Amino acid sequence: MDNKKPKILFIGPTPPPYSGPELSMQQFIESETLNEAFGIRFLKTNFRKDNTKKGKLDVSMFSNFFIYFSKLLRLLAFNRFSCVYYPITPTQIGWIGRDVWTILLSKVFGAKVIIHLRGSHFKLNLQTFDKVVKRIVGFCLKKVDCAIVQAEYLKDQFHPYIEPSSVSVLYQAMDVNEYSNNHKAEIEEGKILIMGHMTKAKGYTDILKIIPDICKEYPYLKFYFAGNIRKGERGVFYNQYTGEKINYEDPFAAEEKILKSKFKDNYVNLGVISGDVKMRHLETTDVFLTASYSEGFSRSLLEAMSMGKPAIFTPVGAHREVFKDGENGFLFTPGELSQLALALKKMFSHKAKRLKIGKNNRDYVVANFSIQKIAEDFKGIILKTIAS
Repeated sequence: MDNKKPKILFIGPTPPPYSGPELSMQQFIESETLNEAFGIRFLKTNFRKDNTKKGKLDVSMFSNFFIYFSKLLRLLAFNRFSCVYYPITPTQIGWIGRDVWTILLSKVFGAKVIIHLRGSHFKLNLQTFDKVVKRIVGFCLKKVDCAIVQAEYLKDQFHPYIEPSSVSVLYQAMDVNEYSNNHKAEIEEGKILIMGHMTKAKGYTDILKIIPDICKEYPYLKFYFAGNIRKGERGVFYNQYTGEKINYEDPFAAEEKILKSKFKDNYVNLGVISGDVKMRHLETTDVFLTASYSEGFSRSLLEAMSMGKPAIFTPVGAHREVFKDGENGFLFTPGELSQLALALKKMFSHKAKRLKIGKNNRDYVVANFSIQKIAEDFKGIILKTIAS
């Protein structure tokens, strides 16, 4: 490690599982731009390889708690870090179990602390925390030197604990060379790809509800779901667009209902996909769909757009400020099934329109969200924090 470079400790998850937070952290610690500017050390936080087991309280969680903090103490004690970068969790158990102690220990050893919210529901969740926990979290947030959010309008997520001047926006980053539209695979007309947890909060049960009506008019449509079906919700309890509490629905019951209907052939459960399998499905898909009630900035949405796919999406997180209805695809309010059905009808009524939107999306992602551009933005945030 070059002793002249500021030492930065990156703390967070890396794959597996191959979801947004893990892949984004991997991009940062492997970034040439960031490695040229800083002496980076990394401490991995995730020990589970299955998204369905995230946040599960069991013996392994307790043992890994002690392993994690022993490694963190050793790193902080034997390195003079200029800064610690740490993506926070949106849940009470996550804050009490790790976030509070990570922030305070980093400050004790003299490091500046940058936290990163990869979501859009922390402010709402915080209101549900136990009063004592809420006070502790507020105390820790006041010690933070910089907070990163994924959209301009999310800068109030830490109010009143962190000053607006100490909150920065960093958009999602994409490897536009890996996720490109240069692949020669043939597009399967009517193939709709949805990637992410198959839960109510991700809009899974909503999509299943509109399949019968939309497939009566467009019988060739086929909905491909890639991810885990997960019972219960962990972290997302509110419609981030409206502020209303999400009414839970059992995804297993919803799947059973569609599989027993005459529209079972319009539904495909791919399970968890990654690598070449994931790439093949992205290449051959006609339209990408995300129906989430809350996001910071959907990585899978950006992946699809980078590959020249038109999209149907909800205006949550950064989506509402960086993507335009009718230009990058069609949007609908989370939970509004009639709007979702209308967006699908508009998309599949005009093939030429789909192709035009897809091309626009590829150009837009390359110009605005390449890993090179976002890494430069992140570098600037780190340098500003160190200098403050």
